[in-house]
Amino acid sequence: MAESLSQTKGRRRRSMDEPISFSHDSSSLLSEDQLLCSICLDVFTDPVTTPCGHNFCKSCLTQCWDKSQHCLCPLCNQKFTKRPELKINTTLREVADHFKKKRDSDKHEVLCDACSGEKLKALKSCLDCGASLCKTHLEFHNNMPKHKKHKLINPVEDLEDYICQKHERSLELFCRDDQTCVCQFCTETDHKNHNTVPIEEESRERKTQLVKTQTDVQQMIQDRLKKIKEIKHSAEQSKRSTEKEKADSVEVFTALIRSIERSQAELLEVMEEKQKAAETQAEGLIKELEQEISVLKRRDTELEQLSHTEEHLHLLQIYSTMCSTSHTKNWTEISINSDVSGDTVRTALSQLQQTLNEKLNKTLDDKLKETVSTELKRIQQYAGLIHVHVFWESRVSPQGDFIMRCRSVGKLTGILEWPQRTLTGRGRLY
Repeated sequence: MAESLSQTKGRRRRSMDEPISFSHDSSSLLSEDQLLCSICLDVFTDPVTTPCGHNFCKSCLTQCWDKSQHCLCPLCNQKFTKRPELKINTTLREVADHFKKKRDSDKHEVLCDACSGEKLKALKSCLDCGASLCKTHLEFHNNMPKHKKHKLINPVEDLEDYICQKHERSLELFCRDDQTCVCQFCTETDHKNHNTVPIEEESRERKTQLVKTQTDVQQMIQDRLKKIKEIKHSAEQSKRSTEKEKADSVEVFTALIRSIERSQAELLEVMEEKQKAAETQAEGLIKELEQEISVLKRRDTELEQLSHTEEHLHLLQIYSTMCSTSHTKNWTEISINSDVSGDTVRTALSQLQQTLNEKLNKTLDDKLKETVSTELKRIQQYAGLIHVHVFWESRVSPQGDFIMRCRSVGKLTGILEWPQRTLTGRGRLY
């Protein structure tokens, strides 16, 4: 009865927040198929349960529903009118996490070579016996007097890597002359009189070098992280500078375009006024000519009548007056100029266009050379010494389009510095 009470006192109810405790043998009750998410086909991570009772990884189910217009169970296709609120199944998560840990540990466990039935986990590996031993067989091994001097190490899978293939003895020494691990018999044959030290001593020295190398690597990482920050900062500055320069260029070109449009409007207005003046002049001359034609027609009629008259005295008296042309206007030198200075305007505009093109080309060339120079400086800063000759060509087409292209690039030679080696490159850019 007392024992029963003692056992009862030892029992207690597990609280909701307390993790489940699994025994070593409880894994036999777990089935991997029961712990697999049907979406990712892997053991559950943060499992959630749908209203229809199926389990999935929270991230898998969330992504599945985010990509779909309707909330369906991926397993039974049951449709949910309202998207369910997903809560992690803590019990199932603990079971899945335990299964993962056991699965991962089983992958790296070294099993006992002496066990005849179910092989247990090995505690040590004996280099002299060439076997890995569990706790029970290790005690039996150590109790044998002839095994007292055997070399034991932490359990390893490939024991043959620790055994000399020539003498079948444990590799206990390191030959510094040949930079290889050797056994005791090797020092009496192939490695006789060589500089050999215990592998533990060589390992300690190598670890010291590894620490120094690791420190150097960490410093290199920090240097490169710092360089990344510098490059990002430079890129941001370059972006801001480019945006400002673009805005300034757009403002200048907009003002230039407006000035050209204004000049064009003024020129067209002058040409229209000149055309109207020419039309007014033409209308006045035509009116004057029409008036003279009317006078001349009347005179022609009078001359026709006079040529048939029989009054000789009257003909002689008015002959001089009728035949006189002094009161008529000479129209030979009078004309309307049909050319409204078109050639002059075209010549002036062509010269203006040529001058503008030259100025724009020079500005673009200077800007491109400045850009190339900046890029070369950056290349030289990060990649060593590089010389490149770039020939740029820019022009403005008759349609007013700006055309820029790299006409040719000279030979590219450079020396890029890398750890423990030098890379030299030659090439041509197109």
